[in-house]
Amino acid sequence: MKRLPSPLKFGGIFLLFLIGFAFRGLVLPAISADMRWAYIPWYDVLKNHGIQAIGTNFSDYSPPFLYLLWLGTFAPAYVPSVAAIKSITILADIVNTFLVYRIVKLRYPAGLKPILAGALFWVLPTVITNSSLWGQTDSLYTLFLLVCLYYLLTDRPFWGMTAFGVAVTIKAQAVFIAPLLAMLFLRKRIAWQHFFMVPLVYIILDMPAYLLGRPLLGIFTIYSSQAAIFQDLSRHAPNLYIFMNSLPHGPGVALGLAIAAIALSCWIWFSAHSKSGLDPDGILFMSLVSVALTPFLLPKMLDRYFYPADVLSLVAAFYFPELWFIPILYQLISGSAYFVSLFDAPLLLIKIAALINTAVICFLCWRQFRAPTSSGQASAKESLT
Repeated sequence: MKRLPSPLKFGGIFLLFLIGFAFRGLVLPAISADMRWAYIPWYDVLKNHGIQAIGTNFSDYSPPFLYLLWLGTFAPAYVPSVAAIKSITILADIVNTFLVYRIVKLRYPAGLKPILAGALFWVLPTVITNSSLWGQTDSLYTLFLLVCLYYLLTDRPFWGMTAFGVAVTIKAQAVFIAPLLAMLFLRKRIAWQHFFMVPLVYIILDMPAYLLGRPLLGIFTIYSSQAAIFQDLSRHAPNLYIFMNSLPHGPGVALGLAIAAIALSCWIWFSAHSKSGLDPDGILFMSLVSVALTPFLLPKMLDRYFYPADVLSLVAAFYFPELWFIPILYQLISGSAYFVSLFDAPLLLIKIAALINTAVICFLCWRQFRAPTSSGQASAKESLT
């Protein structure tokens, strides 16, 4: 975009935003199976019984999402329920667009690259599909992961851990960034007392549901109950467990958890004791590795669980322009899983995506330990010249 006149640059970026709005409007009326069997019935319960319904176990989602869903019931009568529900995550998309812009602006204080990053996030196919077509909530917890990352990049770990606590309270999948936090703790960039913000925020945000009558046991076992819903080692997740679904569930999960614990512990240890720097470039790169590696190693993952990797791979491509192909590959990886789940495409697509994901994970880990990312800023500048 350097050779284009400024009006054309702005016009191209503005066109991206228009395309994002157009596609969201086009798919907004779509009703997925999850919308039909979960979100719309929950919305109807809240609309008919009010906020008091949050004190019951009518939903297996965390209270913070139900608070937002209840607020959605105040939409005007002419707004269809599906549009009211999806507006929650579309608003999260808008906030995430701004957060991507802010994180990239830390790297490029001047110029159009931060705005371009936000525009490209806004038109990412998996982002549009997740919130506007499927009606899923991954943009909500990712919002607070981006806030967490922003505060870590600006050396404000207290607020970073507070945002992480909000993310965990919304969705358990927020723990995908936990290996990065553990590594930063070992490298004394996050104090031990900051970790107390996570349970504190969890309790504070869930307290209204308790006061409305929901039992504490029900609140604190939401995530374990969710994990018991299906018995697959991979529910259309593009990781290696897609090849292992024929294994017995119990032993398979135990083996997978053991492998994940060992591998992630090794990554945390070697990252904490490597020469990789902890400047914003290094933290950003390792955040991508964390959110990509964790769902790759864990069993019982779902099709949507590489959503944070979809987002951070785009941000990383701006910090490290030589990685321009990584967000494209994650669109193929996650997009294949979405295509199978939403449109009953052949399972072979996810198996191919899992193999591509394996190659990407190996490449990212190799790149991290091949050369210190403390020189990332310099190498990125060199790649731009």
